Amino acid sequence: MSQLGDTLVLYLLIGVIIYFMLRKVFPFSRLKERLSPKNEESESIPITGKVADILRSHGYEVMDEKIKVPLEIGADGELYQSRLYVDYLACDEEDIYLVLIARERKPLRMSGAALRDYFLIYYLLFEPAGILYVDKEKGSIKLIDFVVPTMKCQKKSKPISGYVFAGMVGIVLGLLIYQIG
Repeated sequence: MSQLGDTLVLYLLIGVIIYFMLRKVFPFSRLKERLSPKNEESESIPITGKVADILRSHGYEVMDEKIKVPLEIGADGELYQSRLYVDYLACDEEDIYLVLIARERKPLRMSGAALRDYFLIYYLLFEPAGILYVDKEKGSIKLIDFVVPTMKCQKKSKPISGYVFAGMVGIVLGLLIYQIG
């Protein structure tokens, strides 16, 4: 004879199977980003300064400043802490751009390798429409953008139909056992 605990375990098992199937199909990390509350205080205070004025004069609206992105890096079982800084976040009518300020002590060489080494990490992390490199002294802006081909690592993926079939067989067997017992 079936007891209340057996039915509860069956429903929990079905719920876990459905959760893992949905997690495979829908990435919940993007959903979490969309549902996280935005900082309303930063929108009410206008951002001022020389860089903000340069951006506005070139048709960009300054959205945020001094963004700190904490990073955790794992290497050989060791966990290392680091951070990445973005000076400003700006937008025009349709696109969002990262803004990095030119540093006098670290001049930018205009070569493919130098641009890749300096800007690619920002581009891959944020996927902006472009990166605005602002020179405060000259009052100039250089738009840096990347054309990165979409490449995916080939790994054997099991079709989700196998999970659905196994889940359905489990449900049917559970119901049969429940009816017999």
